[in-house]
Amino acid sequence: MKYKYLYINYLFLFVLVLVSVSACQEEKNKVSTKANSILTADTLTNDFAKAFQIIHHHSFIEINIIDPDTKSTLNTYRVNKSDQANSDMFPKVMKSVVAMSATQVGMLRKLGLEDKITGVSSYSYMCNPMIESAVKEVGNIGMSDAEAFVSINPNIILYSGFNDNAPILNKLAQANLKTFKIFEWKETHPMGRAEWIKVYGALFHKEREAKLIFEDIKAEYYAITDKLKLADKGPTVFAGTYFGDIFNVPAGDSYMAQLFKDANIDYVYAKTEGTGSLSLGLEEVITQNKDTEFWLNAGASSKEELMKQSQKFELLESAKTGKLYTYFNNTNCFWENSPIEPHKLLEDLGKIFHPDLFDENELHFYELMQ
Repeated sequence: MKYKYLYINYLFLFVLVLVSVSACQEEKNKVSTKANSILTADTLTNDFAKAFQIIHHHSFIEINIIDPDTKSTLNTYRVNKSDQANSDMFPKVMKSVVAMSATQVGMLRKLGLEDKITGVSSYSYMCNPMIESAVKEVGNIGMSDAEAFVSINPNIILYSGFNDNAPILNKLAQANLKTFKIFEWKETHPMGRAEWIKVYGALFHKEREAKLIFEDIKAEYYAITDKLKLADKGPTVFAGTYFGDIFNVPAGDSYMAQLFKDANIDYVYAKTEGTGSLSLGLEEVITQNKDTEFWLNAGASSKEELMKQSQKFELLESAKTGKLYTYFNNTNCFWENSPIEPHKLLEDLGKIFHPDLFDENELHFYELMQ
């Protein structure tokens, strides 16, 4: 009987040890699996952009859209690296894209993806003509008809996220059409906006091409910046468009204000707070800028047309001397291309305010108002 009890005790201990070893091995496997998951997730580092994050996983690319103000993640998207279909991800190969803004068209064209564009909000916003038989108009996101998108059946719909409460977004989701928020307009550095080419590269598996494009733009931008540092501080400048009794001028922390800083000019509203636009009254702007030497972004095609907006503009030194510059006659190309070509925009400013540093003075986007 004594040996029987000893046998039972030894058997119990053996089972206990076996269970413990098994549990430890299972926990070890969990840790190992987690570690492998971390190792296969590669978070790419941005140079300037604050509104997106790209993470490479083993079987998909994760793209997070981030609010630069709160640092919170607003949207998470996945792009399939496999040919195997997955309804939760954008497919590996996307043949059809609807681009709701000119900026998005410019980015796609820069990456050689124009042939994938099957829908735009309006032909009238394009810098260069599109083949209307291949590209359909769908209207602005706030007033679009879901049926227009359904008839195209795109793999992806790019929109700017100005109004996330637009009813059509729910209708598109119900129709199993995938949207993607492009938040490049939230960036406060011109190079941050240009860096969004990497998002397009991730979406369409052209990351190497996107990186090379961005690196070339960055090199050009800083070569011009270095050149402009050689000049004395530029003249006084204000920038703004008058519309509906309100002047919209770039705030001191906006991407345009950063451009003015890099152009080495004295921007009147450089010390104001805000990353977007300031809404100022006409009298306020006239009073503050009577002696300001230049006016940029005047919203008219000619000086005559500008004076029809308000005769009070005649009080401005910039109007008296004719130092008025506008992209009004080149609006479509400005909005389509300047976000992905900030070096050309900076070069324009350099040629306007520091012409002695440049061999020729032909402008890309701006023109002297006549």
